[in-house]
Amino acid sequence: MAKDFTDLAKTIVEKVGGVENINSLMHCVTRLRFKLKDESVAKTDELSKTPGVLKVLQSGGQYQVVIGKDVGDVFDTIMNNYKIASGGEVKDQAAAEEDKKLQKGEKKKVFDVIVDTISGIFLPFLGAFAGVGLLKGVLVLLTTLGWLDKSTTTYTILYAAADGMFYFLPMFLAYTAGKKFGANPFVSMCIAAAMLYPNITTLYNSGNVVTFLGIPVTLISYSSTVLPILVATYAQSWLEKLLNKIFPKMIRGLFVPMLTIVIIVPLSFIVIGPVTDIVGKGLANGIQWFLNVAPAIGGFLIAALWPIMIIFGIHWGVVPIVLNNHATLGYDMILPLTVGCNFGIAAACFAVFLRTRNRQMKEVSGSSAVSALVGGITEPGVYGVLIKYKRIFAAMCIFNGIGGIIGGIAHMTRASMISVNLLTIPAVVALYGSASIFCILVSVVGTFLATFLFLYKDVVKTEVADIEK
Repeated sequence: MAKDFTDLAKTIVEKVGGVENINSLMHCVTRLRFKLKDESVAKTDELSKTPGVLKVLQSGGQYQVVIGKDVGDVFDTIMNNYKIASGGEVKDQAAAEEDKKLQKGEKKKVFDVIVDTISGIFLPFLGAFAGVGLLKGVLVLLTTLGWLDKSTTTYTILYAAADGMFYFLPMFLAYTAGKKFGANPFVSMCIAAAMLYPNITTLYNSGNVVTFLGIPVTLISYSSTVLPILVATYAQSWLEKLLNKIFPKMIRGLFVPMLTIVIIVPLSFIVIGPVTDIVGKGLANGIQWFLNVAPAIGGFLIAALWPIMIIFGIHWGVVPIVLNNHATLGYDMILPLTVGCNFGIAAACFAVFLRTRNRQMKEVSGSSAVSALVGGITEPGVYGVLIKYKRIFAAMCIFNGIGGIIGGIAHMTRASMISVNLLTIPAVVALYGSASIFCILVSVVGTFLATFLFLYKDVVKTEVADIEK
């Protein structure tokens, strides 16, 4: 029988201040992400203690309610029972004025705006991204074991299914960035389509001189890129605002899209593409240089801080950098350093599951361990279990960091985006190298033994106190 989330949905809406306090609502794989008119109205403490809610936090300009694996069902229940805007659209003047303040650059809000923008662009297609990443991992596993030959048309079709989204990534980014920046998303897709057009790709591969109205054009390969289309879409949003003021409504729908495309597409090829290519290569080479000079320090910091970054949503800021590395260098050297993190979180949760005497914690820790181990989804474990026990969380970060040192010294990289979980370990080893096994073992064994043998006493005291309350 399907679980009924009506009561939970009702409680959440009431605790965030009611429908009248909600501008919009969206969700990711574990969190409901509200944009509230006034976050001070929300009853955060009460909502945090609500059964079914793992954690509440305010980050990236969003009021985030962490639900876990049932977030999709809770979201659907809320949207079916209340009239709330979906997708983060601003619906009233008060919210619009707040956005204007943010755009003017209040220092304390700048970081929140950046994180909110990045998450708003990448979250909508995260599920599909994870799906094709997992499929890539399966293909690596099948070819490594010799169960599938790369020369067969079967492999070609499956690889197209797995790699197509990465190749046409600018198209996906164009749509979501267009919506986020307030531009016409379909015009944004037209700009991305021009970047990926076969004849443009042929011109790039030919190496011939390219000009536009006599102006030299430095073509780059736009497949799998991130920065060019994001900057182009942002420029598009400002141009459309200007053109909408110039043209009357009667002809606006015809001339604004045409002029936007005519202006932004050449501008992208002449200026935006080459400039962002230089920036992207500089960023990728800079990170690569640091990890080559100080691999142990870089490996430890990235792996140890990764769970902390998840708490505050800062890990979203790494996503464009990782994708830029793939587009610029053909591989990424950042996320491989975190290969043991999912397993470390799973190990800590499993240790708590084995030792806890609190029924609710046993249920949460058990499901969180499975979620991190099998699905690679760590938020339930971080918010539902580990954040409550600081010493366990700290130990897990330290062992992840030690695993990161191994990965840094081994200079682990990956040439494909894949999900990291128990099911993809063979593919991970094939892509990352054998050092990845040692990274995972350090995180798992170290975290589990530290939690199970030494840190559980702190957990007992906390649970007894909770029960007595």
